[in-house]
Amino acid sequence: MICERICPDYRVKSIFDISPKWLKRNGFTKIVVDLDNTLLPTDKTVVGPRAMTWIRQMHQGGINVALISNNAGDRVKKITKQTQLPIIMRAMKPLPQAYKEIEKAFGGGKILFIGDQLFTDILGAKRRGHTTVWVQSLGGKEHWMTNITRKLESYYIDKLIAKGMMPKERTL
Repeated sequence: MICERICPDYRVKSIFDISPKWLKRNGFTKIVVDLDNTLLPTDKTVVGPRAMTWIRQMHQGGINVALISNNAGDRVKKITKQTQLPIIMRAMKPLPQAYKEIEKAFGGGKILFIGDQLFTDILGAKRRGHTTVWVQSLGGKEHWMTNITRKLESYYIDKLIAKGMMPKERTL
């Protein structure tokens, strides 16, 4: 049962492997990107030019982008100021409240969620019935609790692969 709930729909190496063309072709005009270790390493405060270009390309392609994070504070505010993207902070993923807020803000519809953690990003979005993309973590310094869940996640990744459930990594 848990394997189905944490199994992503798609798997890519990084957000840069997701194009607005693929999103539009698959009916997505709204995406929510996890901030920490998906868009930017947790220990960084400056969004690099490649990420800023990717965000611009999404907007130019007609894709609305929002951020989500279990974190808050000055670092998160600085990043949202740079990107000019809306964000749900202190999301408490995988609990459903932040996902409900995003659904309401986006006016419902088909929303794609992108994140690096199976037990927060993927589980929370799947519980609300959303399509998910799992990316490799950017590997920034992580909270002690995340280090614990990463070990558990590793165990379940092996199970998903063994059962043939884990999607192959590809470009979207």
